[in-house]
Amino acid sequence: MHEKILVAGAGAIGGITGGILSMNGYDVVLFDVNKEHVEKMNKDGLLIEGMDGKKRIKVKAVTRIRGKYDIVFLAVKSQYTEDALKRILPHLKEDGIIVSLQNSINEENIAQKVGVENTIGCVIGWSATNVGNAHLKFTSEGEFIIGKLDGKIDEKVEKVKKLLEKVAPVKITENIYGYLWTKLLINSAIASVGALYGDDLGKVVKDRKSVANLVSLADELVRMAEKMDIQLEEFEGLHPSFFKIDNYEDFKRGVAIVRMAGKKHARLRSTILQDLEKGRKTEIDYLNGYIEKKANEYGMETRINKKIIEVIKEIEKGKRKMGSKNVEEVFGMINIPKKWIDFKEKELEYSLYNLPYELKWKNSLLLAESFLNGTVYAFSQAFGRITDSFLGKIFIRKDSWEIVNITLTKFLEKLGENVGEVIKKNYNLQENEKDMLKAIATVFNNLGMKNEIMKNEIIAYDCFFLEGAKRLEIQNKLNFPLCYPFLEGMKKKFNVKFELVEKKCKGDEKCIIRASK
Repeated sequence: MHEKILVAGAGAIGGITGGILSMNGYDVVLFDVNKEHVEKMNKDGLLIEGMDGKKRIKVKAVTRIRGKYDIVFLAVKSQYTEDALKRILPHLKEDGIIVSLQNSINEENIAQKVGVENTIGCVIGWSATNVGNAHLKFTSEGEFIIGKLDGKIDEKVEKVKKLLEKVAPVKITENIYGYLWTKLLINSAIASVGALYGDDLGKVVKDRKSVANLVSLADELVRMAEKMDIQLEEFEGLHPSFFKIDNYEDFKRGVAIVRMAGKKHARLRSTILQDLEKGRKTEIDYLNGYIEKKANEYGMETRINKKIIEVIKEIEKGKRKMGSKNVEEVFGMINIPKKWIDFKEKELEYSLYNLPYELKWKNSLLLAESFLNGTVYAFSQAFGRITDSFLGKIFIRKDSWEIVNITLTKFLEKLGENVGEVIKKNYNLQENEKDMLKAIATVFNNLGMKNEIMKNEIIAYDCFFLEGAKRLEIQNKLNFPLCYPFLEGMKKKFNVKFELVEKKCKGDEKCIIRASK
């Protein structure tokens, strides 16, 4: 607990994070420009209420930063990032860490100042609100997701994880960029449409045209991110593909999901809405505006997003008011049949179970994986009766799992031969190393296994069978990687000298199979 920690921005997120760290004995200073807020925290302590009742915590709060800090949690609104960094950087120790607890993707800007190695991105799944000076409140539970823009997981990431675990569960990811984008898309859709309508989320999603705007904007933003080759991640139980609209069923599913969110967070008033109500400049340039900037860089058009930015900026300038007129204007631009908004409420409940194609395929693979591992487990139980018997111990001299592995190896080799034949025929492949490589890539891609293809070799990670084996707790019983005998079988159909080397798969280590000419 020797690290000196600064929380820049003692609002709902920053204040609660800093307050709980202080309560756990860490050396924390809360910085905020609101003098009344700071004075009351120093005088009466910080009152945090929510999930575990009320807690009044003694904290150190300042309006001017002094000293040097090892870790800075940046929790100001995006439009104040530049100003906050000017104040923070002279007080950041050499090789100090900045963790962004903000909306938008400010990590890029931070990394330019302190380097990617000292910048940690963070997506926050829980929410909170500022009740008043020195009074903050949790409004929903959730987790932190943290990581570096370059995907490296090092001691700095682990150090931040240890700190944030005092506040909420923490997940480390190698793809924080994908999570940041998913959260940005969700925030941009909900916050901006809520501001157009001028009310809390519960009421926004009850308005049919307003919810159609929200769902259509989400579809536009998800497709744009995918065209940029951003690997969007599942967040708060929702996969981004849930919001892609290709037909009426997809539209109803999107509406149903948004309605669920509206029911769960009925009183949520977006940050953009709150700023407009107080006559302040909003984060629109750092949410929808950031996305629009990226769209322009990639030569893409986002009609709905662009229109919403235009309307909100006019509200900022006092040229128009929030309300249904804005909703009507945007609704006139969305590319769905007008009759879709006449959906029947009873249809929505069942539309939730109509998964996008991408997830249907993923679930089919999961089912196949579970079926194979379940069958293997059943064989081990059946063989066990034989091998554990008196005669089995004398004549067989192998345990049940040894027999299972022998049987499974032969099965997978034969399966590899059959699959190799099908791929070879369907893709008109020849018996040579190059086409063998194409066939292997086809298998790995269809199993959802990450792979890298080079001139004469392919490396695959994340064995398809491993997760299912872990669920049954048999991963240490099987001879991993199971794809190895499968690929040995495929080799026979291509009649080539193709060596399978670097077989790895132990415990939680990623499975790696390197197939080389």
